[in-house]
Amino acid sequence: MKHWIRIACVLAVSLLAAACSRQVTVKIGVVAPMSGPLAQYGKDIANGAQIAVDELNSDHFSINRKRARFELVVEDDKASPEEGKAAAKRLIDAGVVAVFGHFNSGVSIAAAPLYAEAGIPQLSVSTNPKYTRMGLKTAFRITADDIQQGAALARLIGEKLRTKSLYVVDDRTTFGIGIADEVEQGVKGKKLQTAREGVDGKSTDYAALAKKIMDANADVVFFGGDEAAGLPLLKALRKVGSGAKFVVADAMCDISTVKGAQGGADNNYYCSIAGVPPSWLSSGIGFTDMYKAKFGTPGAYSTLSYDGIHILAQAMQEAGSTKPETYLPVLAKGSFSGKIQGSIEFDSKGDIKDGTVVIYQAIGGQLVEQRNLL
Repeated sequence: MKHWIRIACVLAVSLLAAACSRQVTVKIGVVAPMSGPLAQYGKDIANGAQIAVDELNSDHFSINRKRARFELVVEDDKASPEEGKAAAKRLIDAGVVAVFGHFNSGVSIAAAPLYAEAGIPQLSVSTNPKYTRMGLKTAFRITADDIQQGAALARLIGEKLRTKSLYVVDDRTTFGIGIADEVEQGVKGKKLQTAREGVDGKSTDYAALAKKIMDANADVVFFGGDEAAGLPLLKALRKVGSGAKFVVADAMCDISTVKGAQGGADNNYYCSIAGVPPSWLSSGIGFTDMYKAKFGTPGAYSTLSYDGIHILAQAMQEAGSTKPETYLPVLAKGSFSGKIQGSIEFDSKGDIKDGTVVIYQAIGGQLVEQRNLL
C-alpha cells in the first residue's frame, strides 16, 4: 500500500510541475490617482483594467502555448509628478512587464523616462503632446492628443456655439495650459473677442474672477484643467448670474463632475472625451454589462484601460513572449483589436492612429453625446 501511495504522490507532483510549466504569470501595473479629487478617474481606470484581466483569465488566454495568468499591480500616484515617479519605481521593483497609466499629463511625462530606462512599455491616456515627443520608445498613447482634442473643442466654440466673446482660463498645470493653448490656437481667425487667465486653486479669488468674466460679457468660458479649480470657477460664475456656456476637456467630462457642480452644469456645460464610447460597438455594450455587474456605471477611462490591457496581451501573444524587449517591437508596429475602440495601431511617435474625440453636453444631470457638435 505504501508503495502505491508513494507512486501516487510522485505522479501528482509530476502533474503539478507539468501544469505549472505550462503557465506564465503576467504582472501589469495600473497607476493613476486613486485618492484625492481625481480618484474617480483612477478607480475607473483600475476597474476597466480588472474587467479585462478577469476576461483574459477566464478565456484561458495563452502566450507561447502557455496559459497566461494576468495580475494587476495597482499604485496611487496622487496626481503628483513626484508621487508618480515614486509609484513608477515601485511598479518596476514589483516586476511588472507593462504599465497602464498615468492619468495626468504632467505625471505621465515625469514618470515616462523611468519606464523607458527599465525597458517597460507604458500605455497612457494622458493627452499632452509632449508625452510621445520625448523620443522614448516605450511611451504609447491610447487616445487622441490635445492637438486633436483642442481642434475639436475650438470647432465647438468657434462654429457650433456661435461664440462672440470667449474667456479662456487654465489651472497652470501641464495639461491645463496645453489644452488651453490648443483651443486658443484653434479659434484664431474666428473674429472672437478673447481673454486669457491662469488660476491657482489654492489662492484664487473665484468670486472676483467670475465678476471679471461677467464684465467682459463672455458668452463662452473655456476652462483647461481638472475639477479642483474648474468646479469652484463654475460655481462662482453661476452664483454671480452668469449663463455663459462652460466648455471643458476630458479631465472634467465625468458624471461625477456634473453632480459636483450642484446644478451649475445644467444644459450650458460641454465637454470632450478623447476615445470611443462603448455604445458605438456591440462588444462595448457587452463591456458595459460586465462593468455594471461588478462596479456600477463605467466612466470614460474604464473603456480605455479595458482596451489597453487587451492590446498589451495581444502584443505579447503575437510576440510569443511576456518579455518587454521581445514584445515591444510588436506593440509599436502591430495592429490590434480594441474591443471598444476598434482596430488600433500606433504611429512612429507612439500616438494612436485616427484618434477619436466625442463631444458631450450636460442635460438633466447626465452627459449626453452630441455628434452634431463635432
